[in-house]
Amino acid sequence: MLSYALKRITRSWKLFAALALGMTLAATFFGGINVAADTVGKQALDAQLANTPVDMQLRDFSVDGGKSLNSSVQGLVSNLQKIDGVVAAEPVGTSNLFIPFNASSSIMVISSTTVTGIQDASVLYQHMTLVSGRKTLHSNETLINSDSQQSQNFPVNRKITYTLYTNSSKKYNVTLTVVGSVSLDTVAVNTLGIGYYYQPFPGNPGLTTANQQASILIVSWEQTFLPVLAKNYNSFSTGNFSRFYSISAQVNVYLDRARLISPFAIESSISTIQQIDARISNLALQYGFSPNDNLLGQLQAFSSTMFSLRLTFTAVSIPVFFMAWYVGRTVSQSSFNLRRKEIGLLLTRGFTRGQLVRHFITEGLMVGLVAGLAGIALAYVLNPLFPQVLGSSSGATTILTSDTAIITIIFTLVLTLFAILAPARQAAAMDPAQALKGYVYLEETRPIRKRGAILALTLGAYQLITLAIGINYMNIGRYVYNANFLLVLFLIIAAVLSFALSFIGPFLFLYGAAQLSTGLAERFHKKFSRISRWIIGDVAALASKSVFRNPRRVAALVFIVALIVGYSIWVIGDLASQQDYNYRQAEVAVGSDIRLSGISSIANATMIADQLRGWGNITGATAESDFSGTATAGGIQIKAIDPLTWRQGAYYETNWFTGDINAVFNAMTANNHTMVLDHGVASYYSFPIGTTIVLYYRSINASVISYFGPDYSQSSGGPFGRSFSPEGWSFVPVGLIRPNATLFNPTNIVLAKASPNVSLTQLAFSLQAAYPSLKITTAQVATQGVPGVINVGTQNVLRLGTAFAALAASIGVGTIAYTGYREREKEITMVSVRGLSYRQLAGLLITEFLPLVIFALVLATIVGLIVVWGDALGQNSLNQNYLQILAARRVVFPLWASANILVIVALVLIGVFLPALTAARKDLSKISRTVRFA
Repeated sequence: MLSYALKRITRSWKLFAALALGMTLAATFFGGINVAADTVGKQALDAQLANTPVDMQLRDFSVDGGKSLNSSVQGLVSNLQKIDGVVAAEPVGTSNLFIPFNASSSIMVISSTTVTGIQDASVLYQHMTLVSGRKTLHSNETLINSDSQQSQNFPVNRKITYTLYTNSSKKYNVTLTVVGSVSLDTVAVNTLGIGYYYQPFPGNPGLTTANQQASILIVSWEQTFLPVLAKNYNSFSTGNFSRFYSISAQVNVYLDRARLISPFAIESSISTIQQIDARISNLALQYGFSPNDNLLGQLQAFSSTMFSLRLTFTAVSIPVFFMAWYVGRTVSQSSFNLRRKEIGLLLTRGFTRGQLVRHFITEGLMVGLVAGLAGIALAYVLNPLFPQVLGSSSGATTILTSDTAIITIIFTLVLTLFAILAPARQAAAMDPAQALKGYVYLEETRPIRKRGAILALTLGAYQLITLAIGINYMNIGRYVYNANFLLVLFLIIAAVLSFALSFIGPFLFLYGAAQLSTGLAERFHKKFSRISRWIIGDVAALASKSVFRNPRRVAALVFIVALIVGYSIWVIGDLASQQDYNYRQAEVAVGSDIRLSGISSIANATMIADQLRGWGNITGATAESDFSGTATAGGIQIKAIDPLTWRQGAYYETNWFTGDINAVFNAMTANNHTMVLDHGVASYYSFPIGTTIVLYYRSINASVISYFGPDYSQSSGGPFGRSFSPEGWSFVPVGLIRPNATLFNPTNIVLAKASPNVSLTQLAFSLQAAYPSLKITTAQVATQGVPGVINVGTQNVLRLGTAFAALAASIGVGTIAYTGYREREKEITMVSVRGLSYRQLAGLLITEFLPLVIFALVLATIVGLIVVWGDALGQNSLNQNYLQILAARRVVFPLWASANILVIVALVLIGVFLPALTAARKDLSKISRTVRFA
């Protein structure tokens, strides 16, 4: 049976090649999706654990000081290093040195300094960059973090003296000499637990600012922490506790993450980590230490994230797999129909119908095996491309694992089996007498079942209507929470139905429309044929008669083209709209491309803005002062701006301002006592244009000349009723508050727009170097961390999915056209010998399928645009904050999105033209042979 199957595949290789092509594409995409999931999963796991440098922290219950601390820590560390999976364990000591806020005062307000002791061979030294001095520590020497404010006040060789009390009568002095200033990376900061607010050191009155890193003193565990701080510590001291100090110790445990944790087998990794954690915890308790795991909870959370990620990727794959299945099914039907005489001979020679089915399945599985191997080979060849497409920045080469290869082959075999099983059974059920008559074109005369199509069309149309008009049942429920029970029950059912249809509703509509619009498609086809008569003549009328001999195949062709193109418009439109929304949200949140904050006065902000306008990589800069109004409609957020420069430096959209925006800013330039009022405030309090708004009693006021932003006054509310609080922005000229700026205590910032193609990150570094005391914020969409990695990875996989779906659609349309031409080869040859030129014959064949594809493209475009529009309305209907309402999501198709859609349409059209042009080329010897046996 295997040899005969191989012989048949070799003889009819073109038809089997069409089957193998679709399956190969599905196998390649399946392997690529698994590579994508592994790649994105690895990036997400790295991001998840990037800020978790210590896997387990073992904290002491209580410390008596002296030798007991050293012995217990050393015993614990020694035994921890014997546990398989532990690569390092090191102690870290912490001491809070308490001193009076003012040493000459009797006021019992205290401040503290954190002194951290680390081992001389600590791995933390690898995460410190020496700025000045030296790293090596000796007794009573300390390092200070260079990014803190105190590092400026305590340079190298400066001494810090503390007077410490062990009880009410005994005291001793500790003098620490600063020998080095080090810059700590993120790992060191997180390991040492450094925040952004610390009390001052002795001899340096005043508090540090919250914009800078907290100061920390790093001493040697062996030479300073144990012999000086821990040795004299007495936990049972009595007396003035504000002069005492406390110490604590912990052991940081580092596991072999590279060996123990795999994003490809996260559940197995969790099990392994749990076993090691149990051994470490048991050992820690024996030495009086409390275990605290930092790793296991994150891995468990990541497990659910990976499940959602693979579920999303599977949903992306469904159209491609459906196309491969349908192409395989269509090719198999045509292939078995062309082999009718062979089937009849096999049945008369003693083949049972079961043997015949098994023979056909064997042929299909052999093709599926070849397709699976080809898919693995393509996935391996394209392997370096996947990380680039997926936006990988790790630099690591993705590996197509053996597990992925095996699963890909199994998947391809199963998909091939499902594609050929039904046609194989139909072929085996042929009447031998009818089969021996040879090939006959199968004209589908059975009517299409309309009941299921009508139901699908109804459900899909319902979902499209709700999307088009922006109905959100969950949003409606906020206003009818106390309504009639039946109404609430109806809304719950409608919300559940809408949620389910949000995924499959558009596809149901396309399926129902394709099944029920055969008559409409036929009329469209006939009208198109009239146009094609100008090119190929009256023979164009044959196209409609030929193609509609099998209305089921027509409906299927319309559906698969509409499915793929509609899906592509949906995905690409959603991606483009979401990217536009994310960009605008980042710009609105910051105010522009770059924001400089922490500026002490309006004058300084104006000076900095003037300086930035001279930078070559900045196109505009403006100063802005933000404060809250305290009189009329108290609590409104006001921005004092320079009307001449604000539009050059800030981010805004013209439709945010009512009226002529140029006239508004000209009026603000000419008159300081003018105001653009928040639209929500104006609507809620009924403030018309011309209303005088008092900012500070009667002394400072402004007249409303325009409104800003949306009217959100009616959208504020929750499940227990509506309320209103001002959230939007109002604008006044900065000249209104400049003479009395101290009355408002504004926050002064500078906004700047970067030149095109300028890296905001590099620009931020330049600004930070030029203005080290200021805080620099950039309007960049988050791509770091787990949410950023997952979001970017999913978007890139969606792009990859649309590309494969377009290829699948092109192959599907081409295969349907090719098999149709092969089934009617004798008819086409007879038409050719009747005198049709190559141009006429090619035009006739193209006219058969091109109108159907155009009809499907129109249907897909309508559905795709409605879904994209509905998704935007759905997101905007949620209970959002002011920035999300101000820069609401909109439907956009930038150049890259339009180009992608046009490429997809071009691929589908290639699937129409290429088989037709190929079938129209007739070799004279083949024509004579076909006519002779016709």
